[in-house]
Amino acid sequence: MVRKEDGKVFEECTDMIINQVEGLRRLVNEFSIYARMPASNPAPDDINQIIMEAVGLYQETQNNVKVIFHDTAGVPLFRVDREQIKRVMINLLDNAIAAIEGTGEVVVDLSYDKDIEIVRIEVADNGKGIPSYDKMRLFEPYFSTKKHGTGLGLAIVNSIIHDHNGFIEVQDNEPRGTRFIIELPVNI
Repeated sequence: MVRKEDGKVFEECTDMIINQVEGLRRLVNEFSIYARMPASNPAPDDINQIIMEAVGLYQETQNNVKVIFHDTAGVPLFRVDREQIKRVMINLLDNAIAAIEGTGEVVVDLSYDKDIEIVRIEVADNGKGIPSYDKMRLFEPYFSTKKHGTGLGLAIVNSIIHDHNGFIEVQDNEPRGTRFIIELPVNI
């Protein structure tokens, strides 16, 4: 005789197994991407256009989060891998939007310092922020602050930026949220 409680336990166990399998599938997908990151294939390209394309994916689809891009004139074409830089932007935008609870704003600023030939990209949100003890580990593979995260997204971002001889850091976005800052040299 099957008791009602047994059916409930069976259903809970089945749901748990399905959730774990889905989590493993996501982990394997992210690991596969990380493990076989394609070799960087830089070519002269327009960083304004690359960022605009990535931001455009979010501007019309986010109901509660406003995504703003402040581009700048005078940035020269320089050698980047278009798809990899777009992946960086999409990952940072995904994370920024996920950090916002309710309504909020993500601002992407692009600037160029012609004296030192550095392009600077900032992605800032007014979300919940990242505790200081987590900031030191954010770019480590398999470290995640998300319940269902694989911990590979920012490791991939870091790898791509380093492949472009660049630098990425994370800071608090005052008064609230997080700011990722990328610096890329244009004279390579």
